[in-house]
Formats: sequence, C-alpha cells, structure tokens
Amino acid sequence: MQLEFLTEMQCEIVRKWRNECRQALRTPYSLTEEMQRDFYRDIVCNRNALDRYWAILMEQSATMNAKFLGMGGLTNIQWQNHLAEISLIMDPNVHGKGFEAVHLLLQEAFDRMGLKTVCGECYGCNTLGLVLWDTAAEKYGAYHTTLPNRKFWAGKFWDSYYFSIDADDWRRVHESA
Repeated sequence: MQLEFLTEMQCEIVRKWRNECRQALRTPYSLTEEMQRDFYRDIVCNRNALDRYWAILMEQSATMNAKFLGMGGLTNIQWQNHLAEISLIMDPNVHGKGFEAVHLLLQEAFDRMGLKTVCGECYGCNTLGLVLWDTAAEKYGAYHTTLPNRKFWAGKFWDSYYFSIDADDWRRVHESA
C-alpha cells in the first residue's frame, strides 16, 4: 500500500463514497460535484492549505495499475504546535485495509512532516471506524476518551471517540517490532 498524489477523478469517487456514509462525518450533508471540485482546487492542490490529502493505493502487480482504495489526509495542521487531525475515507467494498492506511498517514505525519501529535474523532454510529481506531489506539498506545452526545444522527445522539497518537509512542512501537 502507498500514498500518492490524489487526482480530481479519485476525489470525485471519494465524494460518492462520502455521500453514502454521512453518519460517520462531521458534516452530514451531501456534497455536490461542484463542492468537490472546489475542495480539490482550493485544498488538495493548494500547497498553502493547512490540509494534506493523498490517494491510498494498493499495488496490484507489475502488469496492472494500482487499485484506488481511498483518500487519507492530515487536516487542520497547526505547524507551530506540530499537530494535525487524521482523516480517512476508504472504499466501502474494501475491508481490512484501514489500519495499514492509518500506518502510512502516521508515517507521513511523524517521519516526513515532523509532527508531534496526530488526533482524530470517530462517532459511535460509525461501528467500523470505532473498531479501526480502537485497534490503532491499542497498537500505538494512543490517549483516548469518549465524549457523550456529540452527533445527532438518525433521530438520536451518539457519543464521540476522541484519540491522540504521540510521535514518540508511535516510534517506540516500530523500534520494538
């Protein structure tokens, strides 16, 4: 698996996936093609933006193109605090690849961008996401907490799972592996 430049076509594919999983996101409304084009132009292609997004690809073979699995990002980057949030949207038909994608994003954050902390949030109504972030928290020794009633979806309030992964803890896991 690898991170590569995110194309506009891949961004449009992500828009469709995103619109199918609105319960998992902070912004529960559907995105239009125009909104996604603006996002691509203003955020993905803007090197001055405080967000970095990549395509997540799985190499197929020497004769086949890499398969597009999703979009990952480090968002709301605070360079002065060496802090970012993690963002991940995977193809809903691909299972079991999220943890490896998280690993690549953390590697990018800590080893290439020099960040100290990566944090994130997952809502209780996102059961697959909860499993992924619980696994990441356990593996990397993340700090985490649950905050009650952080999202209203499908007629009820859902708790939010907040987590924070420190670069030193992440490196310690890799040094011992």
